[in-house]
Amino acid sequence: MSVTGNGSASAGGNAGIVPPHNLEAEQSVLGAILLSDRAMYRLVIDDGLRPDHFYRERHRAVYRAMLDLYGRAEPVDAITVTEHLRHAGELDQLGGPSAVQSLVGVAEAPGNVRHYAQIVRDNSLLRRLLTTAYEIQASVTTREGEARTLVERAEKAMLEVAQDDRQKDFQRIADVLHRELDKLHRLSESGLALTGTPTGFRDLDEITGGFQPGNLIVIAARPSMGKCLESGALVQEPMTGRRRTIAEAVSAHEAGEAVWVTSLGPDLRLRPRRVSAAMRSGRQPLLRLTTRLGRRIEATPQHPLLTVTGWRALRELSPHDRIAVPRVLPFRDRPRTMLDAELVLLAALIADGSLGQRSPRFTCATASPLRYEVTRAAEALGARVRVYAKLERTVDLLFSSAPGHPNPVTELCRNAGVWGKRSAEKFVPDAIFGLDEQQIARFLSVLYACDGHVYSSGRLRQIGYSTISEQLARDVQHLLLRLGVVSCIRKMKRAVYEGTEKQALEVLITSQQGLGAFCELVSACGKHERQRELLADLEALPASTNTDTIPPEVWPRVLAAKADRSWGTVSEATGRPRNHNWHVGTRGLSRPHLQGLAAEPGDEPLQHLATSDVWWDEVASVEMIGDGETFDLEVFGDHNFVADDVIVHNSALVTNIAENAALDHGRAVALFSLEMSEAELAQRFIASQAKIKGDELRKGRVSESRWPKILQASERLAAAPLYVDDSSDVGVLEVRAKARRLHSQTDGGLGLIIVDYLQLMRADERVESRVQQVGQMSRGLKILARELDVPVIALSQLSRAVEARNPKIPILSDLRESGNVEQDSDLVMFIYREEYYEEESEREGEADLFISKHRNGPVGKVTLTFQKEFPKFMNFASGDRFA
Repeated sequence: MSVTGNGSASAGGNAGIVPPHNLEAEQSVLGAILLSDRAMYRLVIDDGLRPDHFYRERHRAVYRAMLDLYGRAEPVDAITVTEHLRHAGELDQLGGPSAVQSLVGVAEAPGNVRHYAQIVRDNSLLRRLLTTAYEIQASVTTREGEARTLVERAEKAMLEVAQDDRQKDFQRIADVLHRELDKLHRLSESGLALTGTPTGFRDLDEITGGFQPGNLIVIAARPSMGKCLESGALVQEPMTGRRRTIAEAVSAHEAGEAVWVTSLGPDLRLRPRRVSAAMRSGRQPLLRLTTRLGRRIEATPQHPLLTVTGWRALRELSPHDRIAVPRVLPFRDRPRTMLDAELVLLAALIADGSLGQRSPRFTCATASPLRYEVTRAAEALGARVRVYAKLERTVDLLFSSAPGHPNPVTELCRNAGVWGKRSAEKFVPDAIFGLDEQQIARFLSVLYACDGHVYSSGRLRQIGYSTISEQLARDVQHLLLRLGVVSCIRKMKRAVYEGTEKQALEVLITSQQGLGAFCELVSACGKHERQRELLADLEALPASTNTDTIPPEVWPRVLAAKADRSWGTVSEATGRPRNHNWHVGTRGLSRPHLQGLAAEPGDEPLQHLATSDVWWDEVASVEMIGDGETFDLEVFGDHNFVADDVIVHNSALVTNIAENAALDHGRAVALFSLEMSEAELAQRFIASQAKIKGDELRKGRVSESRWPKILQASERLAAAPLYVDDSSDVGVLEVRAKARRLHSQTDGGLGLIIVDYLQLMRADERVESRVQQVGQMSRGLKILARELDVPVIALSQLSRAVEARNPKIPILSDLRESGNVEQDSDLVMFIYREEYYEEESEREGEADLFISKHRNGPVGKVTLTFQKEFPKFMNFASGDRFA
């Protein structure tokens, strides 16, 4: 069966089925009105009874005539209705005057007219449901679109039925004007200027009148606001072990590749995380930070690094401060493999090979076991090996090939990118980083057999590798990190060649844990006996705890966990004498000591610190190095990633708007957070409301006296109509479906929808152009705003063009990836903070909100106060920034 648009049954495959209706109820409604037109007001205004709610066409025509008379303020009775139908030429078609008069006789109880009207509306709703169900069935049967599109269309249709949606019908302009004039009159009487959802920011509301229903509002800013890395910074792909520059990672992301990095989670464990955005930030001033371990990062002065007290800008760090660096680099998924012969030859030739002549050659001691390892490896690849005595105790192995065939050793080096490299230019080939730990250990065993040393005598124990290539030293340090071995890079005191200033670099392992791990995992050719001796010495030594410590700044958190217990009690609980000296506040804590202290009170954040994947490395120097090309990545959830073996960091206004609308004005707010998790949002909301530093809250450094404020803020938030969805992989169809569902379930409907942010939404895979994809997203959000009559805020990124200007104030053409974002939006605003770009700015704590497009009002600038420690935007008060 099919049902026509007017609700009548029509012929079809199920023509024998009659749609739901009740003719007696319809007649009773019309008859009651004819007896007393006072029923019309409630039926029309309160109950919204419409002509299309009636099943029989004759009854619709009669009710339309009644509405016309009612709209003219004329009497509604059998005579006036009959006359109206006669003038309209419809009376004869309906059966003449008797058809109208007969309705009066069936009105058994005019006082029950609203009850009869409800029966009429219910049957109309069932007919609409039946119609919609058949339409859905037909669209599925004929496959009128992709499955995801059909589901979204079906859900929308069902919700329209449930809401008895009236937007599908044309409306007379007189009705629209009547509603608007009534609303404007009420506003004038109340003296309020707000016609939309309040933002909580006085000057912004003054310009916009609040965010208007049906509007798409775009708020845009440059990602990271000046926090960028130098183009050559290396990031590791944790699934494959591959390393590439941040510039290459940005290019890959722009080309549509899924880019993954290693990120530090809230539990201080390293894990794979997907990059959510990538930015080219132009040329900017750079600082170089070098640590005691020899690790190095080059970044803009604003770029944050992690300290034990939280993230701090690079420009705020000084020598002896300590920052977080990885103590191990996990590798989770798809390791590559390499022939053992290739591993041995590459390692040997990188360490002690000559790669700049016609044929590659390797130099080693005459009696070295490595001589035979390398010979077997070359022959396994099909190379010929000739031995030349070089000096009294050394030989050269020359690798060649059969006549007419390419030299396999040369080809191996050429494919690895090391052919033709001099000693100071050598490095570890990219393919090595993608191997598993066992093959990496094998590669290192050959390197250390050539230029490594194992030393254990008296109080000095160390394992080292020497090279004049800085890149090779850093590569070896990185490979050791893959095995969980922390090493440091230092310059050797004496010159490599007499009469020159050329100094070699040493990659040194000195910690007991690192020495033991190396000896267990890496068996250096020709150094087995020394490694066994070193292991035996380590077993006889007491555990050393002075090289791997958590900085002294952790003590306030330890004291908070200790509470009112005595140190004697704490010492006993951790298995130490009551008079144990903890050196409270003066020395760093070893990981085992902190673990013992954290276990007793069950302090989870302290336990995370004690068992983390972090080594707290000391800053050795911070120096300005001039300008350079900069790039940045944004990471789902954690907002940090590992670059150059250092942990670096990478949306507060919209969360403040959400708070203001929900808490202060009772408007229901739906926040789609594609970047931050629910837990992170909750922490940010609490920190903002309680005015507690977010870092202190997250790391459990809040004193007992401040907890009442936190609990009070939590209670306010819990009572607010604020709804959060942190799905990280949603498209515009899911956003629209979820918003519709919540809108129908919320008392009074939604007052505001926020999407953070536009470019993170899943694109329609059928559309290849990124411009078209973003255009579809913005258009979909605009349709959602109109459909639900709710303002929708979409955060958007800006292109890097803004970085090329001074001052770096955004303009409309900076909206990233699609002009459709500007076209679809009703209001476009840009966030600009001068202090991010100018170290000497006198506007610390201020933010400008530039309104650059306002379809229904003026444009301009609003100044806000920004308290970054919470973080929170507030109304700006001249002369008192933090009022």
